[in-house]
Amino acid sequence: MIYRFGDFAVDTLRAEVRLAGKTVPLRRQSFDVLVYLLHRSQRIVSKDELLDAVWGNKVVTDGSLKHCLMEIRAAIGDRERKVIRTVARRGYILEAPVTKESVAADKKVSILVVPIDDHSVNDDGEYIADGLTEEIITELSKVRSLRVIARASAMRLKGAGNAVQDVAKGLGVDFILDGSVRKSGDNLRVILQLSRLNSGDVRWSGRFNGTLADLFEIQDEVAQSVARELAIRLGAREPAEVGELEDPRAVESYLRARYETLKFSEDGLQQAERHLLNGLHVVGPNARLLGALGHAYAKYGELGLDPAGAFMAKAAECADKIFELDPHSSPGYLLIGMVRFFSGDLRAARVPLERSLDTNPTDPDALATLGYLCALSGQNERASQLFDELLDVDPLTPLNHCMPGFVALMEGRCSDALPHYKRFLELDPKNAFAIWTWNYVLLRNGRVDEASEVVRKLNTDHAGSALTQLGTALFHGVCGEPEAAKEAVTDELRAAARNTELLSRELTHCLALAGETEEALGWLENTVRIGNINYPFWSRHNKWVACLRDDARFDALMIDVKREWTSIDSNPDTR
Repeated sequence: MIYRFGDFAVDTLRAEVRLAGKTVPLRRQSFDVLVYLLHRSQRIVSKDELLDAVWGNKVVTDGSLKHCLMEIRAAIGDRERKVIRTVARRGYILEAPVTKESVAADKKVSILVVPIDDHSVNDDGEYIADGLTEEIITELSKVRSLRVIARASAMRLKGAGNAVQDVAKGLGVDFILDGSVRKSGDNLRVILQLSRLNSGDVRWSGRFNGTLADLFEIQDEVAQSVARELAIRLGAREPAEVGELEDPRAVESYLRARYETLKFSEDGLQQAERHLLNGLHVVGPNARLLGALGHAYAKYGELGLDPAGAFMAKAAECADKIFELDPHSSPGYLLIGMVRFFSGDLRAARVPLERSLDTNPTDPDALATLGYLCALSGQNERASQLFDELLDVDPLTPLNHCMPGFVALMEGRCSDALPHYKRFLELDPKNAFAIWTWNYVLLRNGRVDEASEVVRKLNTDHAGSALTQLGTALFHGVCGEPEAAKEAVTDELRAAARNTELLSRELTHCLALAGETEEALGWLENTVRIGNINYPFWSRHNKWVACLRDDARFDALMIDVKREWTSIDSNPDTR
């Protein structure tokens, strides 16, 4: 709620008093007194009523209330006490006319959960600190009236120290939640506080003692406390949530596995699998453990470590087991959607991804994957909307910044794509995919001289990779060097592209630019089979396949592509 009186605006969700757009400092208790008077403007409020409303059962003196009123009057320039008037022996009255307005739906209160510090005795609690950070973010993200910065962005601030404040201001967040965890043997002590960014005022603080088995209860209590302090209603939780872990050995297995999975390495994934299988051995089938195991298996495919699809099959088995425990599991829908997407079945991925977002509308993985799928399907407006939401909740993950540029490429607006891919590379300059995409967008814009330097870097730093082969072939194709382009395309690359949309799409481009019309058409058909049915891109915007458009085989394929593309909006399952 926003209260307005005179030139002042009082925002209860952000706990701010503003004058001409600038925040006026005011302590928490003084702010609460002001809000109570605003809510009951032009009527007398007794001293006892104010004390009870603001301080509750705490024992305070009349001097505390008088001090708050003095601060309020100073903040709003009420030296003559005409706005807030003291009524002898009766109380106080706020005389100014007050208007109220609800905060717009898109003006969510925003919060950054800073990576929790590990203060453990033997420095062995980092996995607990990271796990608790992630779990609190997950729990708060369920509150639709909160904008919660996603885990991937939050964890990039680990060890950032004083720089956190500057980054938080850049992200436009209202509140920061930070703290520490200390592990000593089996015992935990967690200390957290919620503070308002602009003023540094502490809105809430909590100290929790327990064991690993109490970790999920702690996360729930933190989420409830934060929501309560921000005047947001947090839905009641089922008393026996599917996936609840009570055995401390299983909790430790889960936390250690999540920690290893997020190292994005083959060794980390192997360690995660070991921990999760141990946890399942302890407690039996469990949705939380199976979800983590499935995501670890799926990561093999994302990292290109699963050419035969064996790990994707294991991930699908985990999803099936989750649905046996909970037929409406949001994590289960996300997992099976990701498995289908990375297995080259984009059409089948759509419905589970949509269902996952219905339950958890701010999940970054679901937003990114579904947005990408929509762009490949020619649903550019929906893709742009999803990518905007993605950048809103996960603004520090480098890859996310190129997503709007991908929509621009699909629409033939190649110059508009440049700043998005440039930002991706600036944020992650050693990332092979960031280097490859920058080469790609330079070639799309005809900036061959700059692209030549990027291709050289690809071949130096990432020699022999599929991306390097594609980047080299595209460069030679755009430069009118068909033999060199064909030489860069290996049989290993062809094998890897069979069920991978990106590789299949770019092989189409490489071979079309090299003049290999028949093979290029074969890869275009394969790309469509996987699920790229962006009819405007293939039929009009994509100049790299211009040589294919005179072929009857291309025309026949486009008839089918156009039919499927135009049917998307009329199908309720595709939104």
